[in-house]
Amino acid sequence: MQKKELKQTENILLARKNVLINEVEKRFKKYQETNSGKLTDIADIAASVLNGDMEILVAADDARELRQIEGALARIKAGHYGICEQCGRPIKKARLKAIPFAALCVSCKEKEERELGTDNTKAEYEWANAMSSTENGDAEDADKRRLRNKKIELEYDDGKN
Repeated sequence: MQKKELKQTENILLARKNVLINEVEKRFKKYQETNSGKLTDIADIAASVLNGDMEILVAADDARELRQIEGALARIKAGHYGICEQCGRPIKKARLKAIPFAALCVSCKEKEERELGTDNTKAEYEWANAMSSTENGDAEDADKRRLRNKKIELEYDDGKN
């Protein structure tokens, strides 16, 4: 990857990192404000707990994304960015453009998911949507979509058990 492209990628990652940090701070303040009052009605308490649980789930996703961004920034500094950590082959530019923090090429990522039995690609591809939304100043709408997706996932998980 050329230096100009690396610098652009680094700027994109740093911008997303700052957005995430600001969102986490806002969420934390909102959570504190929501839970600072005395709740006496059982429905209010239940709603507060549910909202708090959703905030925690979104915060966990943000923390994972921040770790991935930090990893990508470290790879840029070390000169390893764009190289698959598994097989050592270059990661395609299209993948890096869609998911700038990708550490594995597509084939290694698919292999990892088959072995682990997980589907982390959904979270990675949601990143591209979150980036486009936050660049347009729609961070609150992006949060609402993420919370709605989490609620759907929780309902789906409840149905499986």
